[in-house]
Amino acid sequence: MPNARDTRRVSPALAQERRRIMRETTDLLVGSDTIRDPNIRELLLTELEAALGVRLELSEISKPRPKLFQIVRACVEHTGGLRCLAECLDLLEPDVDRAQSLQRLADEWQVFDQFAEHNLIWLRTDLMSVRVTGDLARFVADRRVEPVPDYCDSAWEVFAHLASLSDAATRPAWLQFLERLAVVPRVPARSQQRLQELIRELDDAWIVPELIPGPAASATTGDSTAFLIFQFEKYGADDDTYIVSHWYQWAASGWQPTKGADQYVRRDDLESAVDQIVTDIERRWRDRAGPVSIEFVLPSQLINEPVDRWRLELDTQLPRQLSIHYPVVIRSLERLRADRWHRAWRVRWRAAHDRVAAAGPVHCAAPDDADVQLEAALEEKAAAVVLVLSEPPLPDTLGEMQLLVGLRAGLPGIVWERSFEARRGDLCEVVTSMVDVELNAPAGPTHISSQDVAQLPLRVAELRRAAWHEDPKILDGHAGHRLVILWDDPDRQPGHAASLGSHEGRVRG
Repeated sequence: MPNARDTRRVSPALAQERRRIMRETTDLLVGSDTIRDPNIRELLLTELEAALGVRLELSEISKPRPKLFQIVRACVEHTGGLRCLAECLDLLEPDVDRAQSLQRLADEWQVFDQFAEHNLIWLRTDLMSVRVTGDLARFVADRRVEPVPDYCDSAWEVFAHLASLSDAATRPAWLQFLERLAVVPRVPARSQQRLQELIRELDDAWIVPELIPGPAASATTGDSTAFLIFQFEKYGADDDTYIVSHWYQWAASGWQPTKGADQYVRRDDLESAVDQIVTDIERRWRDRAGPVSIEFVLPSQLINEPVDRWRLELDTQLPRQLSIHYPVVIRSLERLRADRWHRAWRVRWRAAHDRVAAAGPVHCAAPDDADVQLEAALEEKAAAVVLVLSEPPLPDTLGEMQLLVGLRAGLPGIVWERSFEARRGDLCEVVTSMVDVELNAPAGPTHISSQDVAQLPLRVAELRRAAWHEDPKILDGHAGHRLVILWDDPDRQPGHAASLGSHEGRVRG
């Protein structure tokens, strides 16, 4: 891949574009009342350094604008620095217009840096006047398996956005997009031949083997499944308000989701917020066909929340049940944030694939298994990838300790029943039967394939649908209503891929 950082001299026109981007970025920061506060600037710098993984060496400058320009200057010295700045600023002062403007400038810096050896100044001028029509948006979505972000209004902004992403395709999406503009002429007639020459020039210069591939596809439900992931995070010291984030991706072989707008939602309104987001995503995917799975990344205080019983279309006379229409699993926010647990997590996830286990993949915690005893048992049973708790993980209970041990030990699957009245032996038998599909195999080691374990979320979804066939008023009468499944894929972590789309904060309820 051509690297502009290896080029010591840049053209005057390119240098001017770089100054423009830094000036406009500084203008956006100066326009923020929050960031002009010295204490908040220090907090912004702390977040930036954590995101970039480096310490920013800044001079002591008292005047606000030169100080902010210095921060911008430091960011552009690091690949993806302006994008990190936009995301960190959005954490401190959610403002959708400012966030989108910063994203545009970050994309522009990236594309000018990436293609510094090629003259793109004229291309920006021509493509800024080309609007993103429906056919262009569909063309991009078909190649990226995701829609064009809301902040991309012109063909130049779409091109810059595509070029700023890692792309493992033989012909990157940004190159295909330029080819589309050439095949169906969108640039002025005077520039059409120049565009063709640029495409050939970039095609010859681009070294595909150096492109960074995305993560391997998850085995959980296969490449044909689309995902919608919700994340609830407590908002500061407010016990009643949560930051609701969501990511979505249509069926694809790699994990590179689009990030939706953040919301600040009171606990009693979480179900309504999810209903609205699911409705919006279904509208976005109205021209597609295929299964969709929904995942909830929950903090410890919501880990036993019955999200699978939540409803959709709440404003109608006949709301729909979420778990009838989608496989629903929960995930642990604490584990996502605790990177010291991730190696064990990946080891267990890998253990679920291509193995022959004498003991099978399910471990059922005994009613008297405290933290140390369970930790020792799981260490001995390295093949276990699903843990069945002896009781619900309510605060200050044995179940809560067992859940923590399971998370630290890296088990991707953890199952329990919400009520104390449930009989642990029955649950253990149910879960084992869902995973071990070769109970009648010849004597000797039990062969458990990756698909046997990977299908557990789908089999739980089938059990829940079967439960709704019975009297829906008896919510604890069927195991499908009581069962909770935590299912964590380490290769599909929200926020650990290039997140696209807008970032907007608002309080609901």
